[in-house]
Amino acid sequence: MRHWRVETQVMEQRRIADFSFFNAKSLEDRLKLRAKSNARLVTAFDIHNSFTTPYEGLHKKFLKEAKSAIDKGHTEDWIELGKVTQTILNACQGHFRDGSPYIPLATFVRVVSFSVVLHVLFGIEPSGIDLNEAIKATTAINRLWIQSKDRRVLPSLYEKKLLDNALEKLLPNQLVGNGDFRPLDLIMPAYETLWRVVLLTFVSIASQNTDPLTAEELREAVKNVPECFCQNNDAEMQALAIAKEGLRLYPPTKRIYRATSTADNESGAISADVEACQRDWRVWGFHALDFMPIRFHHWNNKDGSKGYLEELQKLSYFPFGLSRHICPAAAMFGDKIITLLVVELARHFGTRETGLKIHFGKVGAQQNLPGPLPSGRDDMENWELEVDEGNM
Repeated sequence: MRHWRVETQVMEQRRIADFSFFNAKSLEDRLKLRAKSNARLVTAFDIHNSFTTPYEGLHKKFLKEAKSAIDKGHTEDWIELGKVTQTILNACQGHFRDGSPYIPLATFVRVVSFSVVLHVLFGIEPSGIDLNEAIKATTAINRLWIQSKDRRVLPSLYEKKLLDNALEKLLPNQLVGNGDFRPLDLIMPAYETLWRVVLLTFVSIASQNTDPLTAEELREAVKNVPECFCQNNDAEMQALAIAKEGLRLYPPTKRIYRATSTADNESGAISADVEACQRDWRVWGFHALDFMPIRFHHWNNKDGSKGYLEELQKLSYFPFGLSRHICPAAAMFGDKIITLLVVELARHFGTRETGLKIHFGKVGAQQNLPGPLPSGRDDMENWELEVDEGNM
């Protein structure tokens, strides 16, 4: 009876996310319901992509460009991206340290993630990325994002100008002769869904974890990633479980909002609570709030059959959305890029076992409290990584 009630609740959330709650059968209607609920992003960033437009042509153009940019189906692609990430990490550490042993971790991960995204989407090499401009861009994006959440506040024109100026310097060739194309149309969905998950997953598994099995998971991933990618073997499955668990506890979009009507003169919105579904102890067990990648190793019973609870977990897990409007990164790119960045951060800075020290200021995570890390933007701003040359 308990599982039946939970499944009913989960299915209601899924129906909101996949638009069936609204009986939205046409692509036009689904795009309108999504675009209306994301109007704040147009106001803040002037972005026009699949998430903010009601126009089918623009939607299809965005999907085509996004899928083409993240098409990395060979192990060699990921080995090369791993080398690029290492170069970016080295450059960022040298830039941020400036004589201090403390690195502002959230800012650091934002810039690293942003730089990797520029490389993936536009082919910008690390040597071509001005880190001062990357810091300006990511800081402006973060502030504008926060402002966009408050309907009483108009996004700062000053921050918008800072962002535009930084992008002009970082991507001059992308802003010349491209008509209505704006790099932010591609950057925002990739970057904003990446950096928070990478940061929280890295801190969870490399710093806060005290479970020996999970520590071994990270050691194996450091040994095997990225060479195990696209191999379809146990090493790859176990490495990607780290990203899946990060996405479960810290979904990029905690709540998926939909407008309640396609009519321009009608307001109102409803949301699917992704985070609640993915943290429900009735689905994930009494360790639902613990970071345990092993739960994603095999979702089948030993005899190959699928248990009811396992099926309920699969229904409750939708960090990339659902159905025909699922994120393009859901086809394994998302899991791989998160795992790669977390592993490279651990490779670069070490782990709890090797002396990694992260200071959380007044946040409760400082006391190694059980459960998920605080994941609000303000919560993470005071986190500092103490660099010790011996643990690099």
